[in-house]
Order: sequence, then C-alpha cells, then structure tokens
Amino acid sequence: MRYVAPLIFLTTHDGASVFFKRVFLCFSVVALLTISAKVQVPFYPVPMTLQVMSLMIIGCFLSRTSAFASLSTYVLLGAFGLPLFATGGGIAYLLGPTGGYIFGFFPCLWIFSSITTRSSAAVSALLLLCGVVTIYACGLLWLGVSIGWNKPLLSLGLFPFIGGDLAKAFVVWGLLRADRKTRVRSKTRAW
Repeated sequence: MRYVAPLIFLTTHDGASVFFKRVFLCFSVVALLTISAKVQVPFYPVPMTLQVMSLMIIGCFLSRTSAFASLSTYVLLGAFGLPLFATGGGIAYLLGPTGGYIFGFFPCLWIFSSITTRSSAAVSALLLLCGVVTIYACGLLWLGVSIGWNKPLLSLGLFPFIGGDLAKAFVVWGLLRADRKTRVRSKTRAW
C-alpha cells in the first residue's frame, strides 16, 4: 500500500503529467523514425528510406527541444544495439557507410526546426532544401571515408535519392502551407 501513494501523486501532479506526455512524444517520434527507416528500397550501400521526410515533419511541427531529444534517443538506442536503423543497429552500424547520413540528421533537424508558421513559402522551401543538402553533405563525406574516395560516391549516395527527397520536401512544404492557412483561418474566425 505504501507504494500506491507515490503512483497516485505522479499521475495527478501536473509536472508529472507533462513529463509523461514528453516521454510519450519522444518514444512516438522514435517509433516514427524506426518505421520510416524500415520502409525502404534496398540500394547498396545506402538504402532509400522515408526518414528524410519524417525528419522534415518532426523538425517543422515539433519544438526544437522535443525534436532533438527524440532524435538523440533514437540514435542512442540504435547505438546500444536495438535494430532501429534501416538494416540493424549498434556502434558498428553507425561507423558504417550510412553513419554519416544518420549523424547528418542533427544539423538538418536544426535547419528544419527553423521553419515556423510565420516563414514565407520561399523561406520554407529554401530551408527544406538546405536541410536535405546538409544530410547529403554529411552522408557523402562519411561514405567517402567509409568505402573509399575512389568509388563513385555520387552514384552510390546521391543520384538515386535526390529526386525522391525533393518530392518529399515538396509534400512537406505543401503540409506547411496548409497548416499555415488553417492557423490563419482559425485566428480570423476567433476575431
């Protein structure tokens, strides 16, 4: 019985409620990133996944703190060996050919989270493109270190993916525009 009172306090106290909501949000984002990593078209050495689109959505619609906490949790759990990444997990996976792309998620998330509902359509599009370029820059640099600079890095790590990622950026850009219009309409109705 003495253990029940602290549990009741945790579930009724506002601070604990906020804490549990944040933990739930964090693990929901980890689940989204994991599922989007598993939805893939196998390429060698880098598979084509939906993670870039998931990162765009996470960065654009969550706070920067929540987005980074969730991404850090995802990478740490994957580094500890949980098979959260496209084809596995562990430190060896992060040091493999796709590790640069995963570590490129952090600076690109910073760029994506700079997009606000007040950002113009052109600024939103530019920031989405800059985020994608950042992922590719980090990924291609590490790919060169990992498999050798004498390999056709652009053919292995850029050309098969750029069209799909630009289409994903366009979809997220459309979602941002629709969200902005919805927010403007709801503010207009409130007046």
